[in-house]
This record gives sequence, structure tokens and C-alpha cells, in this order.
Amino acid sequence: MDLQYEFPPQHQAGKECYNFPTEIERSLTSVFAPRNILVVGAGIAGISCALSLAKELTPFVPDLQITIFERHDILSTSGGAINLTPVAQRHLDRLGVLAELDKMGTEGGTDVEAIELFSSRSGRQLGSIDFTDHHGNGFGGYKGRRVMRIILSVAMIAVVERTKNIRIVFGKKLIRGEETEDHALLHFHDGTSATGDLVLGCDGVHSATRSRWVSPEHPSEYTGISFLQTVIDTRSIQSPIHFHSTSMNISRHGSLLASYCDREHDQIFLAAIVQFPESNLPHCKIENGQDWVTQHRIKNSLQEEMQSRFGKSAIPCIREMTSKPADWMLYPVYQVRPGARWHTDRALLLGDAAHAMPPRDESAAYALDDSILFSRILAKHRHEPLPVAFKAYEDLRRKTVNSAFKASRRMWEKNRDMGYLEGRLKEWTLPLYIRNHREEREAAWEFDATQITIPMPAEGGSLYSYGNSDCS
Repeated sequence: MDLQYEFPPQHQAGKECYNFPTEIERSLTSVFAPRNILVVGAGIAGISCALSLAKELTPFVPDLQITIFERHDILSTSGGAINLTPVAQRHLDRLGVLAELDKMGTEGGTDVEAIELFSSRSGRQLGSIDFTDHHGNGFGGYKGRRVMRIILSVAMIAVVERTKNIRIVFGKKLIRGEETEDHALLHFHDGTSATGDLVLGCDGVHSATRSRWVSPEHPSEYTGISFLQTVIDTRSIQSPIHFHSTSMNISRHGSLLASYCDREHDQIFLAAIVQFPESNLPHCKIENGQDWVTQHRIKNSLQEEMQSRFGKSAIPCIREMTSKPADWMLYPVYQVRPGARWHTDRALLLGDAAHAMPPRDESAAYALDDSILFSRILAKHRHEPLPVAFKAYEDLRRKTVNSAFKASRRMWEKNRDMGYLEGRLKEWTLPLYIRNHREEREAAWEFDATQITIPMPAEGGSLYSYGNSDCS
């Protein structure tokens, strides 16, 4: 069978290559194909995985039901702005999310053609990380985009709401999971439970799915680096803005990202990437339930931290931005070291739950890659037990993730506090590093998880062969 499904015109932007099944093929769907999938976590990884699974499996499993369990009672507004690379935008477009962002007008984010790099000490531009080619075109038709994380979440949920076999349940904090030969069982803090055929742990760096079930011997750990973040009104800045859309301002006391985060450039997102002692974290984090006096003290302390690090910058608007009173928030950066177990017989970790690393521009793209690759693999291996699909996914993904982890660690080491000479050396070598890795970055922007060849199931492992393997 090699029939192709023609998408209606309104869905051409999200068109992918599918082998549309006949009624006979549907009737032959194996008992191994999961029909009730439980996703833990309603972040980028969890929602994108649910949407991708619905695309890949629904043609073969008409009674497919996917339930996403989110620990918070409402969407979290923490996390600031997120950078979407060309890869991330391409994936979100195929899932229907990009169209939702575009509907939101100015709040849907701003285009980013490049992240411009500057020396905070001298004000000199050191280079740029480009999301366009030499002709100014995006990669595969996509550039970068900066958008508030909460806005991206709202757009993703809007797509979920019109997908008939996906639902989200809020206020479900996982306390443990277990499995039998036939099912997996989730137990929540409120005393309820849920049973399914497959569990996907997409619950982030502090994943309960990992720490209380799949790989408890691999806890998250603090990297020694933290974000200090806020959003300011562009009109409050009197000095000339030195960047077009996004800048990274390098100093020997960390780096400061300054970026517009809306289409009209009314707001600027600031995120300092700095070395921060673990012993100070309990005294500098704003938590629910704290009194006003405590929160005021923390905000003042973080404001002083920003002024001490960037208040003498040679860039006037950076001095002004970091000297203004603002609601600075501290976000410690955690990681999960390579080597963690990714799956049991019925549960699999995806995204930061499996391989949290210090964030890079590709962070959102990694979660989307995970979701799309696993969904395609599961669809191809739907006639085999789940561990077969899990192993195929891990064989395809772990080496890439381990390499990315090492690269992230090397990059983040450059944000620790440095002496004067070491800081100057960092400035001198950064332009060379950027030039030497341009081709590598451009290859990353071209990556497309929907085009990666998925190995065929083992001989004799399928009830029938697949058609059109080039699209699989």
C-alpha cells in the first residue's frame, strides 16, 4: 500500500508526508499500538509531543486518546522570553502553533535576524549569530523569533483545544508511577490516579517522572549559573538602543541578553547570565507565600547585583537599563548529567526531563526534535512492543544530545566571573569562534526532524511492510 493523503489547502503549511492507511490497514493495527497515552507536563515538550503523536498515530489508531497532566493549577507565567530558532519555528509551523502566534498581533513575538554580540567593556560589536544566510533569507523560509514563554504556551494550548483526541488536566502533581505488563499507572498528589498504555515524562529538569520512577539515581543539579530576568518598557529608556532586535552583551562578570520581545518593540526582555553561589539561592528567590517585605528586599538585592555587574558598561542604554528599578527575578539553571536512564517498559522521558542542559539558542528546538522524532518512530514501530520503539529512539537521539550537552557546558563556562586579562582574552577570541562555527550553526538551522530517516522495524517484526519509506 502506498497511498498518499492530500491535505486540504488550509493545512498545506503544516503538510507532512504520511502513508494514509486503508480500512484494512487500520484493522490490522497491532495490539501493541498505544491507544491511551499519558503525558506528564504541559510545557513545550509535553504539548508538542501530544500534537505530534496525534498527527502520526491518529490515522492508524482512530480511538487514540492523549491526556496531558500539568502540576500547576493554571499556566505558569515564569520563564521570561524564549528564542525560537529557524528549526523551532519550522516545527511549530507544522504543528499549527506558528499560525496561532501570528494571530496574536504584537504579542506574538518579534522577528530576529541575528543575535548581535557586543563588548560591555568597550561597546565594540564582536560579531553576530545569524538566523539568515548571506542573502538575508531565512533557513528553509524561517528566521528567528523572540516571544514570551507564556504567549507561546497559550498558542500551543489553542491548537490542543481544537485537536479532538487531546485534553489537558491542570492541578495534577505526580508523586509516583508504576507499571504492569499491560498498563502504566500515575498517582497524583490530590489522591487521584490515571491508567494508560504509555507514559511520556515531559515534566522538565526537576522531573518527578525521572526522579520518582524512571531514573531516580540521576537528580537535577545546579550548574553554578543563574538567570536574572526582567521586562522593561522601551519608552522608559532615553539612551539610543544599540541593537536591531536582540543583543548579547559580554563582560567578565557574565553576559546580558537584551532583546525586544513583541512585534512593535514596546518591551525589552533582559536576562543576565551570571555565576551565582548556590548558598545564596534560598535568600534571593521570590516564592509564593513570601511577605511583601521579603520580596522587596530580594528585588533590591538583585537590582544591586545587576548594577555591580553591568552598571559601568560602555554602552549607555545598558547602564540605563540596569540602573532602573525593575522586578528582577532569579532563575537558577539546573542540568541532568548524561547517562540517565530514559525509559522503562512503558514510560519514556523526553526534553529536559531526560537531558536538561544549560540553555542555548537551540533549547526549544531540542524539545521539539524529541517530540517529532519519537512520534515518527512510535508510528513506524506500532506493531511491536513499546521498548522496541524506545530503543530505536534512544539509538537515534542519545549521541546527538550528549554532544549538545558538552557544547553547552563549554559555552556556559564563559559566563563565570573572570579576571581582567581572562576577560580581554574572551573578547579577542569570541569573533574568531563565531566565524569558525558559522557553517556548523547554519547546518543546525537547516535540520529537519521530519526528514530524518527512521530505521525500518526488524525483519519479521511487522505484520506488513510500509510503503514510501523515503517519507518515513
